[in-house]
Amino acid sequence: MPGAGPWYIFEPGSAILPNRDDVDPERPDRFTARCQRREAGERSADLAHLLLELPDAAVQRLQLDDELREAVERARSTRPRVARRREERRLAGVLRGVDLDALQALLDRRQVDDGVGARLFQLAERWRARLIDEGPAAFCEQFPSADAARMAQGVADARREQTSGRPRGAQRALFREVMAVLQAAEPAAP
Repeated sequence: MPGAGPWYIFEPGSAILPNRDDVDPERPDRFTARCQRREAGERSADLAHLLLELPDAAVQRLQLDDELREAVERARSTRPRVARRREERRLAGVLRGVDLDALQALLDRRQVDDGVGARLFQLAERWRARLIDEGPAAFCEQFPSADAARMAQGVADARREQTSGRPRGAQRALFREVMAVLQAAEPAAP
């Protein structure tokens, strides 16, 4: 193909392919660089979407820098769908100037922490139900740091509340006691 230069070799019946023999090894491949830029853009867009989907409390716990936090708040406060999508793209642009690996690590750690919190919450609910059914002996045996007299009083109040049909204040208080004991024991767990 005349005029194509040394960069491309054309043979009849084949596609135009780069001539790798003529490429300077010091020069970055323009196709690879474009692909890397596109992948980085897609990654920042995915992280922007994820930041917009997080609850407010989770975004506050991430401890983002001021510019990024303002961009997230601006995008989250936008309600019309088209404008929100535009703000999401703007947030993705701001994210291109941020260390995406560090931000992804923060988000991953938050997800792990949320999983641990959910597991602890479910465990506390099971213990509360078991305490009301069986009494505080097994709980105090497994968690010696628990105040046995306080747990016994909480269990008695929760049982009385169940039988009388009153609002669940004592059961909630018992749940908070159980949760406090479990959280205190959690760092010691493997």
